[in-house]
Amino acid sequence: MKKFVGIFVVILVTMGMGCFLYWNSVGIISPKETRQQPRQLGGLERYDFDSLRTRYVNEEFGSGDFEILDGIEAVELRRKNLGYRTREFGFETRQIRYKSEDKWITGMINYPEGCFVTEGILRCTQDDVAIIIMIRGYADKEGYYSGFGSWRVADELTKAGFVTISLDFLGYGGSDSESLDMMEARFEKVIGVLDLVGVVRKLDFVDKEKIGIWAHSNGGQIAMSILEITGAFYPTVLWAPMTNPFPKSILDTASELADGGEVVVLALREFEGKYDARRYAIENYYSWINGPIVIHQGSADVWCKVEWQEDLQSRLRELGKDVELRVYEGDDHNLSKNWGRVVKLDIEFFKKNLFVN
Repeated sequence: MKKFVGIFVVILVTMGMGCFLYWNSVGIISPKETRQQPRQLGGLERYDFDSLRTRYVNEEFGSGDFEILDGIEAVELRRKNLGYRTREFGFETRQIRYKSEDKWITGMINYPEGCFVTEGILRCTQDDVAIIIMIRGYADKEGYYSGFGSWRVADELTKAGFVTISLDFLGYGGSDSESLDMMEARFEKVIGVLDLVGVVRKLDFVDKEKIGIWAHSNGGQIAMSILEITGAFYPTVLWAPMTNPFPKSILDTASELADGGEVVVLALREFEGKYDARRYAIENYYSWINGPIVIHQGSADVWCKVEWQEDLQSRLRELGKDVELRVYEGDDHNLSKNWGRVVKLDIEFFKKNLFVN
């Protein structure tokens, strides 16, 4: 009998210790106490600005292939409708593609006289060519073509002597598919531009001190991300940029979607439950910017607000950054009423800051 009792006591003690260790590991929550569960990361931390900055410093971007392809019929047709062809102005257009994290991204390149393609490789007679990276805004995938949203401005810049590259992003044009994860698909766009910057910097004919950025709408937020992550002197022009803080920039437009934004809001809430959204937001890294910026904004723009740009200018100037906001009364999101004037100003800006005659 004593032996049985002894065994029973040992079992009770063992069970008690096991329960103690288990509850001590997960935490015993009092009915009066609320405790946050540990956040489980899901892989998107690799896209936060600090991680991307480290990768940029370690030269991990732009190691993939870069190829020159054929002409772009959709763009040529639109030029014809406007009454001109590239040969009249001494420049050529081709589709390009480059590797970004083992995926192909397509785009459009314009190159002026003095540059030519042989065996799929672009060569230039000069070794100090200035290049502008063009980052478009939102686009529907249906009816999309390489150069959409940027080709007209790109043409004017190339007429002025600049090489321009407009990228499509994953999921557009002839690019490989984007991530099925809504938030990752957003962050992939920054990676795509960082890889393009890396590719451009390795081209033999490009002067690494003569790289600029032009961006429109949502592309403006991506451009700001690039300026911050790289900390490089990339003179940048922003047309009606989306500078509303993240993630508010997503929430404010989500309600306009077919489902009222339910899917977007759910994805965002899930993201915020796992990650610190501040580490993915441009407004927290303004101090990293070193390049001059010009912002063009129409006062009648229904998508992006003058107040956003005024706030951005104010905050950047407080940090001693070189930024100028130009507001166009009554103009829209595409600066339609002042398009020619704005493009002319952009050409002057790039020539001045990239030291191009």
